[in-house]
Amino acid sequence: MKNVIQVIIIAVLGFSSSAIAQQTYALDWAIGINGSAASLTIEAGDTVEWTWADALTHSVTSDGDAQESFDSGLIGGLGSTFSYTFNQVGTNGYHCTPHSSSMFGVITVEQGLSIEDKFQKNVTTYMDQTTGKIMIQSLLTLTSFEVFNILGVQQHSGALVGTSGAIEMNGYASGVYIVVLHHNEQSVVIKVAKR
Repeated sequence: MKNVIQVIIIAVLGFSSSAIAQQTYALDWAIGINGSAASLTIEAGDTVEWTWADALTHSVTSDGDAQESFDSGLIGGLGSTFSYTFNQVGTNGYHCTPHSSSMFGVITVEQGLSIEDKFQKNVTTYMDQTTGKIMIQSLLTLTSFEVFNILGVQQHSGALVGTSGAIEMNGYASGVYIVVLHHNEQSVVIKVAKR
């Protein structure tokens, strides 16, 4: 009986770790989406699903030197999708064939990434000086944030919902701020300069 229980526990643990490792991540795909907005670091076995965010005809086509070869063909229409599961460790540059100068990205595939690794490698931020907001994009759902001044004194905190968001900084003096972004128990620390 003890051996049967051990086998069941091992089977359940094996199933749960593979279920965590194999996830699907969404990217919007439209004119002007490129660079970090179209790039991810994922684990072998993960799937990326591109969703057309405009009504134009696009493709998701691997570059010639990509680790894996994939091509959606030409697809048109707002809300259209293309999915690809990456199985080989390596770097996969890709582009839209009709719009390669403004639509391109890189999917980096690594082995054995934890959820924390995926969160830390896939958060992009920038300070929009015209709106006074920190703009945030994340692979994983953001749950909350904290803003500290350079002396470590907390200035603000709040909730975030979804994979993108903004933190209002208009009421802050010019200077350097430390922002901590949270996905459940995981955190990413970034430094932001406000003019």
